[in-house]
This record gives sequence, C-alpha cells and structure tokens, in this order.
Amino acid sequence: MKLYLSPKAQYQYQCLKGRSVPYAEQVKSLLKDIQAHPLSGLGSPAPVNPSIPNYWERRFNGSGMLLYCYEEGEDFVVVISVINDLLPSHEELPVKLQAYSKQDYAAVIRLMEANRHHGDDPKVGIFWYNVAWKELFGVVSHPVRDYTRANASDGRITCSEMHEDIWRKEYNRQRFHGDGKGPFIGAYENKPRGRVFYLPDQDRFEIAVGQWFNDYPEAKQLIMEEFNLPEEKTVVKYAVHWDIGQKWM
Repeated sequence: MKLYLSPKAQYQYQCLKGRSVPYAEQVKSLLKDIQAHPLSGLGSPAPVNPSIPNYWERRFNGSGMLLYCYEEGEDFVVVISVINDLLPSHEELPVKLQAYSKQDYAAVIRLMEANRHHGDDPKVGIFWYNVAWKELFGVVSHPVRDYTRANASDGRITCSEMHEDIWRKEYNRQRFHGDGKGPFIGAYENKPRGRVFYLPDQDRFEIAVGQWFNDYPEAKQLIMEEFNLPEEKTVVKYAVHWDIGQKWM
C-alpha cells in the first residue's frame, strides 16, 4: 500500500516533530499502521462523516487527529491533515457551505452575463504538441479581453502560467490517478511546445515555437483553432527557447 502525505500534512508533521517528539512518534506509528491496513488498527479508525465517503480519522494522544482519504480497493492512501493542540488551527473536513449575499450573487450573475457569447474570442497561452496523436495537449489559454495591459516583454500579452509548472501538476495528476499513463512523461522541454502572444499596439498574434514546427506544420491549424486566432492577424515566429530540449536555466 502506497502512502502519500499532502503538502499540508507534511508541513504539519514537520512542525509536530519540532514541538513534541513523542507526539510525532505517535503519528509515525499511525502512518505505518494506516499503510498496512487503512480501515482498522491503531487510533480507532472511523469515518469523518457518514455523508462524506472515503474520508477517515484516527485519534492520537487524546486531542490529536489524523485525517486521510482511502477508497476500498485502491492501492494508495492520501493523508490530508494532522491536527493537534500544538499545531495552528485549520479549517478541516467537513467543509461548511456558505451562501452568497444578495449583492454578491447579483454581481456574479452580471459577470457571467457579460461573458456570454465570448467563448470564441481569441486567446493567448501555452501548449504542447503530441506527435503520435497529432493533437495539442496541456493547453492553458485565456481570452485576450481578460487583460487590460501588457504583461510580457516588448508590450506583449500572454498567460502567466509556465510550461514547467503546468507539466509538474499534470505529471503528478497522471501519476496518482487512473492508470498512470498519459502524455506527461519525462521532462517538459522534451516534447514540442509553444506559446501564443498578443501585441496590442500592432493588433497582432504571435505563435512562438521551436524548430520542431518545421517537421510538423500541421500543428498550425490546430493551434489556430484551439486559440481562436484570426488568420490575417497571426504570424508564426521561431525562438530557440522553444526548441526541444531547451529550458530556463
């Protein structure tokens, strides 16, 4: 059985080790026990809430509690949080549902209405190209109309997300869910990728790519359609940064 600690649980566990070694040892024993048999053993395992399936709790040292997620039949457990009087308080499961005020709700509805019929607006963002499948993947895009000023060099507009960060998140999601198979394999810079910019002063879009684009020119139409780019205002530009194998140093 695999055992994964959420970033929050890791932080809390480290804090506990610095404040009370005996308490930390109790948590360590619980973690080993959970890994061996998730639904029985030390700490009196019990559902957090009957209405919230697959979430469990175990007690230690009276007031201490360890929250984790496990679904019968799975080969892994995810520890969500470690709660103890020695640690800062946190909002834990189950989540309390809060309601919008009438004013806030009206504002949300107005915003949604303002965005109606803008699904086909031109967008900026990043992408990868899957050579075997002949399709884009890992796309992150935002409508140009969402930006009020340039946020990149030379007056350009693009999304703030970086290839490296998106790849890491998707790789972990692919690894820990489903069968672990998918396009996010290896290093992010070893797959064809690019970025779409908008130059407001020239009213022009740029598709920034590496030399890989020469071997797969069919990718252009996919990019144009994915980002809703106008043909007459779009150019493709080469930059070494988006060559396969190149990355930020």
